[in-house]
Amino acid sequence: MRIRYYRNANGGLQAKARVFDQTEHVIDVAGVDREAITIVKRLASHGYSAYIVGGAVRDLLLGNRPKDFDIVTDALPNRIRKIFSNSRIIGRRFKLVHVYANRKIYEVSTFRSLSTGTIGNEYGTIDEDVQRRDFTVNALYYDPLASEVLDFLGGVDDLRSKRLKAIIPLDRIFREDPVRMVRGVKYAAVNHFLVSISLRFAIHRDAALLTEVSPSRLAEEFYKIIASGKSAAVIQALDKFGLLQYLLPEVYASIHGDKTFREAFFQNLSSLDLSTQAPEDTSLLNSASAAEIVQSDRRLISPFLGWFIRQRLRSFAKQENVSRDPPLFRQEAFSDIRAFLTPLNLPRVALEEAMEQVLQEDALLPAPLPPKRRKRGPRRKKPKLHAESAHLDVPDANLQ
Repeated sequence: MRIRYYRNANGGLQAKARVFDQTEHVIDVAGVDREAITIVKRLASHGYSAYIVGGAVRDLLLGNRPKDFDIVTDALPNRIRKIFSNSRIIGRRFKLVHVYANRKIYEVSTFRSLSTGTIGNEYGTIDEDVQRRDFTVNALYYDPLASEVLDFLGGVDDLRSKRLKAIIPLDRIFREDPVRMVRGVKYAAVNHFLVSISLRFAIHRDAALLTEVSPSRLAEEFYKIIASGKSAAVIQALDKFGLLQYLLPEVYASIHGDKTFREAFFQNLSSLDLSTQAPEDTSLLNSASAAEIVQSDRRLISPFLGWFIRQRLRSFAKQENVSRDPPLFRQEAFSDIRAFLTPLNLPRVALEEAMEQVLQEDALLPAPLPPKRRKRGPRRKKPKLHAESAHLDVPDANLQ
């Protein structure tokens, strides 16, 4: 292991980051998308530094194959856009670049600055960028060209110890961005990380702040959870840490109000997780990553969503006061599912597709009502003709 140094204000050398080579981090480059490596190589050929960062590096070090690869660089968004013709700039406050390759989306961002805090929108250096990340296990930078991992904050040690450690002070991290609580609990549940007492306390203390987050941001985290292959474990962990009641209050009420519902609900999520973990190209649920759902076509969420709402639809169909008319039944069921997923703002088309899938697979639609028959009144009797009018005189055509 090598140490990268820099000179401090006094001119002395100070350790900056630990550098792990191939023999130390043992990342299998075969697990890295070729397109991600090509993006890093292209940026390097134009004189920029670039790294694979975040969850992809964490998963590679754990021996898992990531679905998403995020890349960070010192190139500005407009320059990235010029380098890659198959790309576009997104975002209003902090601009990112989506590079499209082999029917996948690769997010390329510029190093962020600390000049405006940990949620500001200024560009900076890698030294500042690492301090803005949420947890040490997500603050690792992988250079696939040199096959090196840069560790500024001890993330490799925390990963090996299965320890979730916050970078930003606990009195600020969740108040600046409450969504970090959901992500932290998800990381812990998926990877079996230990969560310290102080971090647990901070999550419970700030849990109610989730109510201030926009429905669209919560929906993005929801997509990632149900596409993770560990949705059952994550939802249970969110409940345990006191977050589910603010993220999905109706789901929370349902699983705590009915034991039968709870068991069936988590059984459905377990079935969903098995489907997403199937070998590639053998499951529709395996073909869509969370990034593609969020960034490209949100209708891809439909098959995932079907498993999540299945038990709610079954319970709804058993109610005695619902309409037996199929069109009205669909309308009422859709409204009930909307309420179940409040406050998430999910696409109507995706929700309707998921609902229809469950209704058909589980045969929950009521039988069509018999057609209404027109009531016939009493039969009218034909009037009888009088004898004298029964014979009609017809003129003889031969008479003139």
